[in-house]
Amino acid sequence: MNAVLFRARSIFNLLKHAIAGTEKDFTSGSVNRATFLLSVPTMLELAMESLFVMVDLLFVSSLGERAITIVGITNSVIIIFHSVAMGLSIAATAIISRRVGEKKPQTAGLAAMQAIYLGIVLSVLFSVLAMCFNKGILQLAGASPSLVVEGDLFSRIMFGCIIFVVMRVLLNGVFRGAGNAAMAMRTLMLSNAVNAVLCAVLIFGAGPIPAFGLLGAAMATGIANCIGVGYQCWYFATQEKRIVIGKKQLMLVPDIIKRLLKLAASGTVQYLVPSSSRFLMIIIVAKLGESVLAGYIVANRIIMFTVLPAWGIANAAGVLTGQNLGAGQPERAEQSVWKTGTFNMFFLGAIALVLLLAGENIVHLFTRETIVAQNAALYLRYMAIAYFFFGYTMVISRSLNAAGSVHVVTLLYVLMFYVTQLPLAYLLGLHYSWGAQGIFIAILASELVLAAACITVFKRGNWKKVKI
Repeated sequence: MNAVLFRARSIFNLLKHAIAGTEKDFTSGSVNRATFLLSVPTMLELAMESLFVMVDLLFVSSLGERAITIVGITNSVIIIFHSVAMGLSIAATAIISRRVGEKKPQTAGLAAMQAIYLGIVLSVLFSVLAMCFNKGILQLAGASPSLVVEGDLFSRIMFGCIIFVVMRVLLNGVFRGAGNAAMAMRTLMLSNAVNAVLCAVLIFGAGPIPAFGLLGAAMATGIANCIGVGYQCWYFATQEKRIVIGKKQLMLVPDIIKRLLKLAASGTVQYLVPSSSRFLMIIIVAKLGESVLAGYIVANRIIMFTVLPAWGIANAAGVLTGQNLGAGQPERAEQSVWKTGTFNMFFLGAIALVLLLAGENIVHLFTRETIVAQNAALYLRYMAIAYFFFGYTMVISRSLNAAGSVHVVTLLYVLMFYVTQLPLAYLLGLHYSWGAQGIFIAILASELVLAAACITVFKRGNWKKVKI
């Protein structure tokens, strides 16, 4: 009994350390301990990210099928711009984690500032362009003329807030590279709390505040992201210790910017491949009718909610890979990946069982439309099978990115989405008239192809030799 209590106390103390983020050097000691300390805050961070999405869906779904479709189409476009933020985040995490592993905090700070400068310039450019051409973008995504009119102001507000989305993602990548995954977690917790309260108030109204409906959802999201970025900037300027920021770190350094751009370009293309594919998939699904499209969007939101914590575990593996390669310990980096991948596989396997057993009940929480719910539940059943393969796919792709093999992951995504998923979805869903089921089968098949390719590439070990 005493042994059990001692073990429970040890786990509880380790959990407190993980959430507090007090330990940031993961190049020595137990690999299991390092994995746990990084995985817990990154899981909670992306659980908060997924909760952000689900809160929006819960509130918006009460406004009807058309509101769900408008939000889904707009978010599919924002995800494309989000890809640039992820590309910069990948580059920043890879370089900063490597410098931290080498015990070079000044150089890590210099790289962080160059990444921030790039993020500001690019996000402002994207916001302006998207706001100017928002109607054309909605039409291209397959929105009907009436939906374009209805979603005009909503999309402009959302596109105008792209700068806050980009900077939040980028700064979280900087913190993760420094080993401070807990900070990224706290940012999402703050943003989530603000978003949940503002959604309730601005969508439905409260006291003197009128009900803005769908516009209220856009306003809540923008304000929540803005507050999150403000908190990140305050912490980065006053509290972060693993990255040194002084006058020298504020200067522009073309050589570091070039290296960041090289990695970020590959990372951006890497994320543009799946995000643009999802955009094209929406166009394909839209040809089957608005009810099928709404079901696809609802199911995708549920999937995002369930897999984002697993991406958090994968991010932990990426940080461990980067820091251990920087410390000259490639075998420890590989060991971290396999252990983290196994844990991730069991985590997602448990979620898959829940979706298989209770998928229909979960869907009915978000829509009362019978046809919409049937299509969403069907998609969830197919994707639950893929969950058993996600664990290693996520961990390996993040670790390859952290090692600097960003272009390899990009090619793997091209194989998955453009060689397998989109052509097969068009053939099965439209050409051979299998409808929604054909599209969902194509998506499942592409996930299996990616899993096999990721494991094969990682086992070859070329990623251990990459210099950044």
